[in-house]
Amino acid sequence: MDALTKNILNYISLNPRDIGAYRDLVSMQRQRRHDGTDEHDALKASLDAVIAAMRGGWADVEGISALMEAHRDLLTLDGKWDFDSFAQAMEIDRTPDSRLWLPRRKQLWRLYQELQWFETDPNAEFLSVSMPPRTGKSSNCSMAMVWHLGRDPLHSNLMTAHSDKLTKHFYQQCLQFVIDPEYRFSEIFPDSPLVWQSSEDEAFSLKKHGAYPTCTCRSVEGTLTGAVEVGEGGWLYADDLVKDLEEAMSPRRLQGKWEAYINQCYDRRKTGSRQLMVGTRWDVNDPIGRMTRLHEGESGFHILTIPALDPISGESNFDYLYGVGFDRKYYLDMQRTTDSATYAAKYDGTPFVREGQLYSPDSLERYLELPAGEPDRVMAVVDTKGAGEDYCAMPIAAQWRGSDKWFIVDFLCDHSAPKTVNQRLVNFIDKYGVQQARFESNAAGGKVAEDVADMLKERGALCAVSKKYTGSNKETRILASSSWVIDNCVFRDTTLYEPGSDYSIAMGQITSYVLDGKNQHDDAPDALSMLADFLSKSLRAKARVTKRPF
Repeated sequence: MDALTKNILNYISLNPRDIGAYRDLVSMQRQRRHDGTDEHDALKASLDAVIAAMRGGWADVEGISALMEAHRDLLTLDGKWDFDSFAQAMEIDRTPDSRLWLPRRKQLWRLYQELQWFETDPNAEFLSVSMPPRTGKSSNCSMAMVWHLGRDPLHSNLMTAHSDKLTKHFYQQCLQFVIDPEYRFSEIFPDSPLVWQSSEDEAFSLKKHGAYPTCTCRSVEGTLTGAVEVGEGGWLYADDLVKDLEEAMSPRRLQGKWEAYINQCYDRRKTGSRQLMVGTRWDVNDPIGRMTRLHEGESGFHILTIPALDPISGESNFDYLYGVGFDRKYYLDMQRTTDSATYAAKYDGTPFVREGQLYSPDSLERYLELPAGEPDRVMAVVDTKGAGEDYCAMPIAAQWRGSDKWFIVDFLCDHSAPKTVNQRLVNFIDKYGVQQARFESNAAGGKVAEDVADMLKERGALCAVSKKYTGSNKETRILASSSWVIDNCVFRDTTLYEPGSDYSIAMGQITSYVLDGKNQHDDAPDALSMLADFLSKSLRAKARVTKRPF
């Protein structure tokens, strides 16, 4: 930060009610923009000082008017550097309830951070964004695209989607952001004026119309050869390449979409360009999934997924101001009325796994209420927590007289610290009156079993705790037990557990487990395989020789 800006800010800290000092601060930043020496740090500090004054409550009507004018001018100047400032400055003349960014700003702060990184970090190469429908992801990403165009008007960019209808919408929206006086693009970027546009080509140019337009919008299967390139530092923005569920369920169509994207769009990039991919994650083999797998773990690749409901609090992540979002009640209703795989894809950002899916949601028997009376037997197995993000998984199975089925009355699935998990294991076992519990003794599992047994004894809870070392291949074990689980286990109906609960997390791991792909978490399916081994062998009849009684 330059010395003069520091001096003015120091003066304001000692004389916060001197309105003239804020006017001087703005004049200083305007001069620095004119000189080409402006910077985000100085503008951010200036904005913070003005905002603090506006919140101070000491200014009279004239003073508030002056501070608001200073705030507007500083946002306009900082919009060159900061996407949050740009989005606020763009819409400052619009009515509060009609704005795109501010009503959603609190909930979409993670999106802002990723878009800021994507545009300004020299190492950024790829960003994918997955959010539920109608939460503002495409509109805000389109505004970010326009911010990028204003910052770098001389390099070409491409926006693509599954259809011409959608790309036409992107073209019209981006053009509106640039030329509509209701927005303030020309004040934020006076050096990036619109110089050419074509609704037929769905393209426009800022500052200078060269061989390739600044922005071209074209469907993924449209004609792009010779019409567009993604220049150095330019954006390849792909939004909703997969049209719908029907397309997602067709491996042939998914492969065709991938090939079209690679051959029509991806190969139009020049060195230094960046990819922004936005949309519903319908299938693990959609273009976003395939692209992220190719570059998994690379520092320049970021993935942002914001589910409908927060996995910890269970509250909506998109309950915006002015009623333009969706509350918890809305998403719970969608969860009840939508099949679990579709809900997971559209609202949780968890794509379908159609091929190799071991436990499809429809293959599992469900219950709405438990049989009357107390169960005859209550059993549990514990797949103990390993390192990192592994989960401790414990299904609790109860059987009632007159039924061969095992009802999975609860399911602990937790990746907290070992001390917390152990205490929860004790609480679950005691709560349900578990009679026998078998712990996997691999790694630290044996110690966990001993600790839990001691804690149960101290509490006075009767439970026979045993340990068993598991030596067989996990994938083989899970596959071999699946038929027994499907035939013998009954799980809670989806209405009987809350999103983000242990039971919900466990069922998500179970229904997303695949045989021919990578599984991020397989602790719950592995726990079911242990349960199958425990219950099937403990009930197995044994023949023995005995004296004939007659």
